Amino acid sequence: MSSGAKIVSHIIPEVTPGITPAIGTWNTLRLTGNALTPTVNTVASDEITASRVSQGSVATSVDIAGDLAAEFSYGSFDELLEAAFYGEWTANVLTVGDVRHTFSIAKGYTDVGVYSLFKGAHVSTFALDIPADGKITATFNMACLDYADSETPLAVAPVDPTTTPFLSQNNVGTILVDGASLEGAACVSAMSINLDNSLQAQRCIGSDKLGPGAQIATEAAITGAITLAWSARAWEIWKNTFTRVPVAIQFPITDSLGNKYIFDFPAVEVDGELPSGGKRDLVEVSLSYTVAKISPTITRIPFVAL
Repeated sequence: MSSGAKIVSHIIPEVTPGITPAIGTWNTLRLTGNALTPTVNTVASDEITASRVSQGSVATSVDIAGDLAAEFSYGSFDELLEAAFYGEWTANVLTVGDVRHTFSIAKGYTDVGVYSLFKGAHVSTFALDIPADGKITATFNMACLDYADSETPLAVAPVDPTTTPFLSQNNVGTILVDGASLEGAACVSAMSINLDNSLQAQRCIGSDKLGPGAQIATEAAITGAITLAWSARAWEIWKNTFTRVPVAIQFPITDSLGNKYIFDFPAVEVDGELPSGGKRDLVEVSLSYTVAKISPTITRIPFVAL
């Protein structure tokens, strides 16, 4: 019998997509869930025989994918963020680019001695959720090229996980829209960020891999949602729905140790409906936004003691 508390995940960057490095550093992932799994796609036989019993099926392909879910914390997922943005941390700033990053991810059911290896793992989508009251969560959906398993551990001498504190909505600092603070003008009660690399799986005949021959990134679609208390300022922002004039959104997330990320969206288009509510309700407007033309950036600022 196995316990979810004994599912341990490790990650190592690949040099060649789909090839697990023989030498390198395995890091321990801080996750609340690892849903990576191979899924076999089949087609049933249409043969007509003397029997009405099904003539079985044949495997046509294997999809190797799943979510890595986590409580967001500083420095714990920087390599996955880099892969999600197809970029590189340059002077501690990350922006959307065209650099492919892939990983091998080892998923171990340590109490029963079963180990799975997911190779050529690309970040297909990334989501960051900041609730009205609760933990900030991150979800990385991974799309992989190959799969293997073993009865012995696959991660060699893994490094211990980071110890930075996980974050909640209380760690979010002043939110700026077009450079002006929303404090006292339009209370923000929830936010989300979604990045979709629009990966396309390319199937290749003649390959000995279980999965696709390639995962190819197309458009980087970046969207999200923000919930505002209805006010004159919220109304001004909402009216951009008609003009399609982009607004700029920026906010920091700082942990209790002083480490900080600054999320900067220079140009987003907003959409939403006029809010409604009963006489005992707080009136809020839910706006969806779409990044337009200018890439967002994440800036990381590690705490340095004076």
